[in-house]
Amino acid sequence: LIILAITGGNAPDRTHSFNFDYSYWSFNKNDSNFASQQQVYQDLGVEMLDHAFEGYNVCIFAYGQTGSGKSYTMMGKPNDENEMGIIPRLCNHLFQKIHDNLDLNLKYSVEVSYMEIYC
Repeated sequence: LIILAITGGNAPDRTHSFNFDYSYWSFNKNDSNFASQQQVYQDLGVEMLDHAFEGYNVCIFAYGQTGSGKSYTMMGKPNDENEMGIIPRLCNHLFQKIHDNLDLNLKYSVEVSYMEIYC
């Protein structure tokens, strides 16, 4: 929970509360609190994939200021295993789970969408 107090100028004093599940530090790789692409995937992507295999539709929605790392978090560098984002990691994990659970009585249908909107 973050509580942000806005004061000053002509704005009325207001307090805003924000809830979140995770907060990441990704500025300096040498910092002990640095969140790698793998850590972000472990926290978010694995749970989403588990829910998808339980039959639920899932969505990861990245929203924020330009330059804050949304595209990098989602895609990263797909050809660099350490820098892959959530989407390539999730796709790899998805098809690996299908391969590992091959059953002639099961049929898998996979649909994936990815959209970026710039305003």
